[in-house]
Amino acid sequence: MNLNETKALLKEVAAIDNRKLSEEVAEAWQSILGFMPLEIAREALHLARKDDRVNWLEPKHIVSWAKEAAFRLDRATGNKPPPEHSFDPQPKCKEHNVLILMCAPCCKKLQQFEELNGQRGLQEFAKSEVYA
Repeated sequence: MNLNETKALLKEVAAIDNRKLSEEVAEAWQSILGFMPLEIAREALHLARKDDRVNWLEPKHIVSWAKEAAFRLDRATGNKPPPEHSFDPQPKCKEHNVLILMCAPCCKKLQQFEELNGQRGLQEFAKSEVYA
């Protein structure tokens, strides 16, 4: 959160408790809350305002409610499914158009190459000769 966002947050605080705002107050709050994203700070402010133990709101109250605020914001956005991969986890062989682990001729080809050459160059060979 930058200084302007901190000032906006303080305006919300001042709208309820009529506190006087100044550049020094904004900088003091910024030094404590600067690490926090504005949306989390706003949600934490709303949660702190609902807490009957908080009489005069201080930055520490927002910090103490930040974890709960982040959790609620995360839950409100819902659990999004992971992005789709743009690649096939198991490629098909060029020659037979079958999944590579199911293609007996290609597996035999790879095995023969490995027996002759060891592990060296196996990946390059598979890329050029087997994978589509």
